[in-house]
Amino acid sequence: MVVESNVELDILLEMRYYGLDGDGIGGSIRQAIEDFVVYEISVEGVKASSNCSEIPQGAGEYTWVVVEKRGVDSITALNKVRKYFGVKKSDVGIAGLKDTNAVTFQFVSIKGDIPLDAIIAFNSSSQRVKIHCPVKRPFHLRPGLLFGNHFIVKVRGCKTDSLEAMLNKLTEVGGVPNYFGYQRFGSIRPITHIVGRHIIQGRFKEAVEELLLRIFPYESTKAKMAREYLASTGDYKGTLEIFPKSMRSERAVIAHLARRPGDYVGAIRKISGYVRKLFVGAYQAYLFNKVLSRRIEHGLSWVYASPGDYVGITLGSPGSGHTPVLVANDTNIEKVNKLILEGKATLLLPVFGYNTHLSQGVQGEVEREVLKEEGLDIGSFYIKSIPEASSAGTYRPASLSPLNLRVEVGQDYATFSFTLKKGMYATTLLREFIKPSNPVEQGF
Repeated sequence: MVVESNVELDILLEMRYYGLDGDGIGGSIRQAIEDFVVYEISVEGVKASSNCSEIPQGAGEYTWVVVEKRGVDSITALNKVRKYFGVKKSDVGIAGLKDTNAVTFQFVSIKGDIPLDAIIAFNSSSQRVKIHCPVKRPFHLRPGLLFGNHFIVKVRGCKTDSLEAMLNKLTEVGGVPNYFGYQRFGSIRPITHIVGRHIIQGRFKEAVEELLLRIFPYESTKAKMAREYLASTGDYKGTLEIFPKSMRSERAVIAHLARRPGDYVGAIRKISGYVRKLFVGAYQAYLFNKVLSRRIEHGLSWVYASPGDYVGITLGSPGSGHTPVLVANDTNIEKVNKLILEGKATLLLPVFGYNTHLSQGVQGEVEREVLKEEGLDIGSFYIKSIPEASSAGTYRPASLSPLNLRVEVGQDYATFSFTLKKGMYATTLLREFIKPSNPVEQGF
């Protein structure tokens, strides 16, 4: 039986359903920084860690290192490394961003040589960012060039009576809805997708106002005061003096509007290209969540295909990549779902973009229904005023099934250990077990 969420944040982000029934174990994550540990896994299946014996030596013009960070976002950690070693931004590459409120290990590629004594000196000078295991590789890292991530997460203050039944249910149903997780949108200020919606709709003034003026209860007092001041005065120059320096995107927008009032397109273009794409991507993620929730409302499975669905054939071993190569129909549906059951195929839903081919059947009706409600068509994802933020779209598995899931249970805690393929969120899985009534206060 599908369970509906009544949590306000879940509804706002279209994460409307759970795949596992029951009340959940409750509890919180991230009560200590060591409660949430992430190890990146390379495309070759090598885990990033401080254990250098697990990382094979190679050859080439790039030095790969493992960057360990504790309570620091990936961009800040990367900039710290880059500036210390005096390398250009284009000479440093990563495969993906990692959680901020966590201990994380990820591969970073740097063009050229990085002497071991320089790494030792860096580690001596840095408390929250460390470098391990330099090896040579013939190619640069780029976004998406990873298999996935391994997580070890401790849930504190929980009741584990229902845990075994929920684990059995996960095996029985074959996975949970693969929603984009809270951090894709921002759990403290969940407006990233709303800014993206305005950008895609060409409503740049509204995008700026959403970014700068909307106030949420869990953000800092200093940020609230700065937003209130700007809303009441329209004084961009004065706001820049009091706006938190850590909020780089907002400050870039404010500084531009202080110089060129009313130039909202120019203001958005002052935000880094990566963040502009993040806004658009967050709206695409919101639409994916909405389509997935609407699919469930129509009584369709998030694991198995129905006629008209896109299905990807798994490449290599189960859990590796996939390609949308066929459309399920009345003739092949039984064979397709047998492949899904065997781990040889995956139900895919579109992440809308200007090259998206909409599904057929009931799923296609759902997709068209959502686009109509949002006032969009596929061409909307090519943004003429800011073409570099346009997106061609992609496909994403409709279900999340962890690999190598293990749970250690204590008196009032449970430690989850599992691997997820790239693009999947640990918090999406943990949400199913915890059923948080207040995701922000419970560490999500």
